[in-house]
Amino acid sequence: MIRVSLHVLSAAIVGVLGLFAPFAHAEHFDIVYPRFMSVDDPRAAYAKAVLDLAMREAHADYTVRPSHDVMQRERALRELAEGRSVNLAWVSMSADDEARLRPIRMPIYRGLIGYRVLLIRKDRQAEFDKINSLDALKAMTGGQGFGWVDTEILRDAGLHIDTSTYDSLFRMTEAGRIDYFPRGLVEAWTELKALHEANPDLVVERHLMLVYRSDFIFYTSKRDEQLARTIESGLRAAYRDGSFQRLFDSQPCIRTALERADLGHRTVIYLDNRHLSDADRDIPNEYWMPN
Repeated sequence: MIRVSLHVLSAAIVGVLGLFAPFAHAEHFDIVYPRFMSVDDPRAAYAKAVLDLAMREAHADYTVRPSHDVMQRERALRELAEGRSVNLAWVSMSADDEARLRPIRMPIYRGLIGYRVLLIRKDRQAEFDKINSLDALKAMTGGQGFGWVDTEILRDAGLHIDTSTYDSLFRMTEAGRIDYFPRGLVEAWTELKALHEANPDLVVERHLMLVYRSDFIFYTSKRDEQLARTIESGLRAAYRDGSFQRLFDSQPCIRTALERADLGHRTVIYLDNRHLSDADRDIPNEYWMPN
């Protein structure tokens, strides 16, 4: 008969329980992100897929849901900074926002948000075919959202930009109140598909593309360091093991955009982005689409 002392048995049990302690006491993250549209936002699907990948790579337990209220960007980031109704957002990188928030400097679209195609009325393509320079585009009026970093980037370049709410910018373009509405390459076709019934005359302009260094990154409150570190460690692990690239390559919205954009035949107008922090500019090239 094999006899095991009570002391040895207790030590063994404690040791085994210790192996599972991190999982037994793992923190649950209830993630709430800003609702930017009154209807389901088609842009949120990929960002949530990236978030899910990061949380799985970090072995983190979480739930995710949109805020109850529809918010414009400035309100959303203010509430995020104050730790109120939202605790995570994904928006364009900005040095000003980083001063009050905790950035996770991993561009989730690999820079494709900074590849801007133009939404226009389909009967106006011939007008845009004649535009081959920034100066020529200055004769047109574009539209962007209240508080968007992109609004300032375009205005810095000398473009005439009107501002309104996200939802109304599609209607303004359809009605001819503005001439064009720049959208990230991976946003444009997804948005048109979702909003076609309400805006049937909108198309993606075929000739031009504005390009500047920018992308969506995740932000948390500065007081929510544990969530930020969890997402960050998960994203870095996903880049290392190749699962991020596999997710990126598998997305229909990304594949469709790259196929339909016909990048090799577009006139590209490069713009500066003075709103990047030094840390944003130092994000390693491996996280960006190759030029």
